[in-house]
Formats: sequence, structure tokens, C-alpha cells
Amino acid sequence: MKVLPPDVPRLDPVPFVIADIVLVGFAAFIGWQAEAPLGVAPLAALAACVGLGAIAGLYPFVINHARRQEEALQEHTDQIEALARTIAASAEQISIVATSLPAIAENANRQIKALEALPTALQTELQALQLQVATTTNEENSALRLQLETLRSTEAEKLTPILEKLTRTTQDITRLESLSSSCSGTLDETLARLPRIAETIAEQAASTLRRETAQAVSTLEAATESARTKIEASAQASQATLGAAAEAARTTLERAATDTISALSAARLPAPLAALAAPSSLGFTAPEPAIPVPSTGLIDDNGLDEPAATALVEVTLESEPAPTTPTRAPATEPQAEPQETTAELPPPPTAIEEESQSEAEQAHAEPALSNDGFTRLIATAYIGIGNKLFIRGDGPGLRRDKGVPLQFISIGKWRWESAELLFPARVRLYKNDQTECTALGEFALEPGYHHEVSASF
Repeated sequence: MKVLPPDVPRLDPVPFVIADIVLVGFAAFIGWQAEAPLGVAPLAALAACVGLGAIAGLYPFVINHARRQEEALQEHTDQIEALARTIAASAEQISIVATSLPAIAENANRQIKALEALPTALQTELQALQLQVATTTNEENSALRLQLETLRSTEAEKLTPILEKLTRTTQDITRLESLSSSCSGTLDETLARLPRIAETIAEQAASTLRRETAQAVSTLEAATESARTKIEASAQASQATLGAAAEAARTTLERAATDTISALSAARLPAPLAALAAPSSLGFTAPEPAIPVPSTGLIDDNGLDEPAATALVEVTLESEPAPTTPTRAPATEPQAEPQETTAELPPPPTAIEEESQSEAEQAHAEPALSNDGFTRLIATAYIGIGNKLFIRGDGPGLRRDKGVPLQFISIGKWRWESAELLFPARVRLYKNDQTECTALGEFALEPGYHHEVSASF
């Protein structure tokens, strides 16, 4: 039996019904037109039209019914084939499981045997471990006993109290071992409290350290204050002694000068020599008493910010009269007395030489200890209005590639100071942070000292 594919469309009965109606109508037309009685030809035509109409009307229904039966048969066939495939797959799985059952049973048997042998192996290992521990303990005990016998034989008298302590310690250890099981909770609590105890001990140690540090600092401050007081007292005593010595020397010099003038006057010198021997020419006209101030190595830097005081000092120094050198007046009359030969004195230094000497002394002045502990630099530089002096170096707050401006104090005076300098620093001076002072070059600043330099550009 031929089975049609499921995608073939079913026959439409409408055309066949129309053909049936047409054939039946044609048969009725033939019967209506034929003369009675009907002959053989009309009857045959009527029979043919009615038979063909019946076949045409029943053909689509019969064909569709047969196709439905074929589809139902095909569906049952497909279900049977799917069931057969499922049964075959199940049979294959069952065969695989049946094949692996012996291996699974063998693995299960091996695991059961291993589990049965595990307690025996564990017991054997435990016995071996116990035997090893016992052997090690016996060896250690034997070694300890041998050492104890040796020590007892060599130093029995010294080791008697130690052995007693060891015995008591052993007893304590035994008691501790017996109580360890019952005191595990207490030990856990003690271990939990250990961090708090450690924190308490650390706080106490920190407080003790702070207290001792404060005491040391106070002691150091007291010692520093005592040393400063002693230094000031020594300085005052030295100042008083030097003042008295200077006053005595001034009095002695005045007396010697007066005696010399009196002697020269008594000798009745000529007018030119008498003029040279006058007190005004020798520089003793109303000298002002000067008390030198001793240098104690400390420089008071509190007045560095007062330009007026510095200017006053400069004006006072400039206004002091320069020592006059005696000049020999031309002789107006021939002298009867023989002329005394005097040694020629070297010419006095000029102002330019004195200025260069003073600048050299200032440029190479030795640093002095500062009284406030600051590292301070006082630079003398006449660089013109609108210009500034900069410092570069490798100390705290200083850089090699960029300068730090100095503070202007007065005309030609500049200052830089720092309290953070702990080690000697190498520095250079620059005008407007561009032109280096090659006359000074690179020089060192000692921490805690007062430095004075003279810079020229």
C-alpha cells in the first residue's frame, strides 16, 4: 500500500459536487427532451450521466477517507518505531550497567576491606608512635639522669638547692599535668586576658618613660640655666676686671704723656718742636673713657632687627677722629743744637687699603656661638636699590636650584636664620637669584653659630 506524504493537500469536494450536479442536470434535460417511450439511446445517456455524477460526487470523500486511514496508520507506525528505539536505548543502558556492576562490586569490596583493615593499621601506627615516644622519653630521661649524676659528682654542694628546686618543679609539673584537664577553661580565660595585661604593661611603661623623659629634660634645663648663670657671672667679672685694667692703663698713659710734655717744656724746645709736643698734636685732647666689652663667645642677636641702632653705630664709627700723624714744620731759623736722627715711619695705609682689609676680615670672620641656638648668617652686600640677596644650599629649607631671599636689615645688611639646621650646610650667595658671588664661592654654615660675611658682585 502506497503511503502519501503528510504534506500532500486533501482533495477539495466542491468541484466534484458541481460536476455531479451538472451531470444529473444533463440527465434530467435528456429525459425531459426525449419522446416517450424512451428509447435505448436516451436510457443509456441517462444511466451514464447519473452514474458519472454519482462517481464524481463520491470520489473526493472516498479518497480523503483513505488518506486519513493512511495517516493514522503512519502515526501508529511512527509511535511503534519510537517505542522500539526507546526500548533499544534502555536495553543498551541496562547492558552497560550490567557490565559495570562487577567493577562497582569489586571497588565496594576493596573499600570494605580497606575500612576493615584501617583500625588495625591505626592501632599499629599508634603503638609505633607510643613506642617511639616512650623510647625518646627514656633516652631523654637517661641523658638527664646522666647529666644530673655528672653534675652531682662534680658540684654536689652547689647543685643540692638546684636539685631540690628541680624536684619541686617536677612535682609542680606533675600537679599541673593532673590539673590541666580541669583548668582548660581557666587557661583560656587567662589567655584571653593576656592582651589586656600586655596593653596595661605597655601603658605603664609608656607613662614611666614619659615621666623619666620629663625629669631628664627638667634636669637638663636646670643644668643649662646654671651654666648660663655661671657664664654670665664670669662675663660680668671679666668685664669689670678689664674695665679696671683699661682705666688704670689710661691713667698711666695720661700721666706718662703729661710727664713727657712737662719734660719737653722744661727743656725749652723751639716753637716747632713745642707745637709738635702739644697735647692736641699727640691725640690726648679730652679722651673719652672707653670700657672694652669682653667677648664671651656669645653674640646677642636680639637687636638685629633695629636698623636705626645699626646706622647709629656706623655713624659713630665714622665720626671718630683719625689719629693725626705729626708733621715736621719747616725750620725758620738755623738751630744751633744738633738735629737728632729719627727713624722714618712707614706711610699710613690709604682708605682703599683699609676698606679692602676690613672687607677681607669680615669675609673671613670666625663664626661665634649664637645665644638663642639659631643658625644665623649676616651678609654685608651693597647691591643697589631694588635688588635682593638670595641663598642656595643643601640644608633644611634650602635648595640647590632655587634660592631663598635674605631679610633686609639696613643699608647693605642682609640676614638669614634657621632653627632646623642640625648639620653643617654648604651654601652660596646670589644677587637676584641669578648672579653668584664668586668672591665668596661656596662656604659652610655651622649649626647654632652666628656667621658674618661680606659679599661683592
